[in-house]
Amino acid sequence: MSTSAQPCYVFRYFKVPGYGETSRLLLLASGCKWVEENPEWPQEKPNQPFGRLPVLVEKSEDGSPDFVLSESGTIERYLARRLGFLPSDPKKAALQEQL
Repeated sequence: MSTSAQPCYVFRYFKVPGYGETSRLLLLASGCKWVEENPEWPQEKPNQPFGRLPVLVEKSEDGSPDFVLSESGTIERYLARRLGFLPSDPKKAALQEQL
């Protein structure tokens, strides 16, 4: 993870658990740097990928957006792999994901 003063991730979602809760828990459990943004809705809807939340923004070392991802399941699987919650072996990872 980056050691800069900027957060590693920006997580955008509403101020409710819903579809964003698993991603929040993964970010918290990992100990990485992240911030949550709660966009004004529906004003910010056109500025989000697919016009939906949640959205995950991964920051580069200089703090600029490096990677933007949408859809809760996709974000959860990405974070689980990226933050080390899934084994690197594809068969072991598949077995863990089926639980």
